[in-house]
Amino acid sequence: MNYSLDIKVLDHIVSKTAQAIEDGKKEIFEISERARHDYISYEKELINLKARLTLMINEVDKLEIRSQMARNMVKTINQHFDEFTEKDIKDAYELSQNVLVDLSLKRQEEKDLNERRNELERLMKNSREVLKRSEILETKVSVALEYLTSDIFDQIEDIKQKRELSLKIIEAQESEKKRISRDIHDGPAQSLANIILKAEYASKVMDTSLYKAKKEIVEIQEDVRNTLKDIRKIIYDLMPMSLDDLGLVPTLKKNIATVMDNSNIHVDFQVEQTSVIDNPLINLMAFRVVQEVFNNILKHSQAKRVLFKLMITDTVIDMEISDNGKGFNVKAFQTKEIGETQGYGLYNMKERVEIVGGVLEITSEPRRGTTIKINIPNN
Repeated sequence: MNYSLDIKVLDHIVSKTAQAIEDGKKEIFEISERARHDYISYEKELINLKARLTLMINEVDKLEIRSQMARNMVKTINQHFDEFTEKDIKDAYELSQNVLVDLSLKRQEEKDLNERRNELERLMKNSREVLKRSEILETKVSVALEYLTSDIFDQIEDIKQKRELSLKIIEAQESEKKRISRDIHDGPAQSLANIILKAEYASKVMDTSLYKAKKEIVEIQEDVRNTLKDIRKIIYDLMPMSLDDLGLVPTLKKNIATVMDNSNIHVDFQVEQTSVIDNPLINLMAFRVVQEVFNNILKHSQAKRVLFKLMITDTVIDMEISDNGKGFNVKAFQTKEIGETQGYGLYNMKERVEIVGGVLEITSEPRRGTTIKINIPNN
């Protein structure tokens, strides 16, 4: 058998597949950008439209008052017909007719604005969904492309070399997360776009409705606080600076305190530490796995109590995290029959642990909680 020929055929297939995925990635990116552009455009139009609608409603209200006054005038003339001149009668009827025509036109304009508002809200929802799905798909395609375009087939000669290559991949991913963290911190323009538009809307309605303007300003203040809080959380999730400065245990304590502050879950954190973790990648990997475990607990478990046991020695990092949540069918997890989001998180944890030569075990049953045991070599 000509193995050299077989390798060339495989390389050709991999190259063609990678090129197809790269082309698909570009198309996904273009779809994502179009969806983002459309969403911003619809949102800006909606803000302006709401301002116009507020003014239109005020105009309709005024015209309805004028229409009622015109009807009362015509009614008075009919009751005292002999007391008015022919010109007075003609003017009153013309005024009443003109007000009715203006009112009818303004009502139609108000109806058209309401329909356009509903349409814009629907278009924004669709664009947001397309953007969300395209970003998820782009991430998955990038991961697939990274594996296909790497030199993994040429470099891996034994288990040790495979592990070293995997660690390099993880290191590159973490470097990318640091870059994303800086980008979000330096220019969160997308997060502030809606606040700017709301401010423009508030300034437009201030002359016509001071109450609505004040209400909008209160909402803007709340949006600013929430945006700042979200940005800080994203930055911390991407790269917890305390991990390098303080170490694993203090960083985990801070993370657990945040979990308890933002949920109804009580966490009992028990630590037995007789050594430190010298390898920064092992340190980071242990933190990421625990972070993923608690993300799953918050999203899926419905637990009220969590017991987290951590032991760090010269040779091993042992972790056991048990919750009293709803649990799940482990067999279904192993056959990928559980939900996509939860399944992806669990497989991601298992992959991270195995990359550094560790073992992850999951014990769970429906309505009986979940226990995750993690053993990672400390070397």
